[in-house]
Amino acid sequence: MSLPVVVFVDTSIIVRLIGMDGEPLATEVAAEFDRRREAGQRFVLPVTALVEVGNRVAQLSSNRRRFAERLRQVIEEANRPHPPWILHEATLDQHFAEELLAGNSTGADLVTLLGDGRLGTGDLAILVERDQFERRTAHGSLRVWTLDSELAAHG
Repeated sequence: MSLPVVVFVDTSIIVRLIGMDGEPLATEVAAEFDRRREAGQRFVLPVTALVEVGNRVAQLSSNRRRFAERLRQVIEEANRPHPPWILHEATLDQHFAEELLAGNSTGADLVTLLGDGRLGTGDLAILVERDQFERRTAHGSLRVWTLDSELAAHG
């Protein structure tokens, strides 16, 4: 039996999935999610992405409750039988901070990535979470599903 492809879901996908970019794009991302799931991909929600989406919801000028409810549903779905995704258990400790400062597997350190405007700490933290997951689990391959081209280059 082959090991599954594991996909870390980026903030940009969750924002679309809960409809913050409009219902037509939410429907499009939901259909893509269904196609990927039917193809056998397994999904992981990084804690970093959930924090980022929550921050975006809180900063909205309207419809905050609506999108907060949708985000709550996304998180709760991880606790249901046959969940569409799992929540990643990240340990935000000194080792995590060291990987973040080193730029993880990007080839550049945090200061360079931020200074060049290439990746923010949220995107970099998702990569750290992905690599921590990779060291702890068996999988076919690991990917990051994102709409961000710079993050996609590393995921």
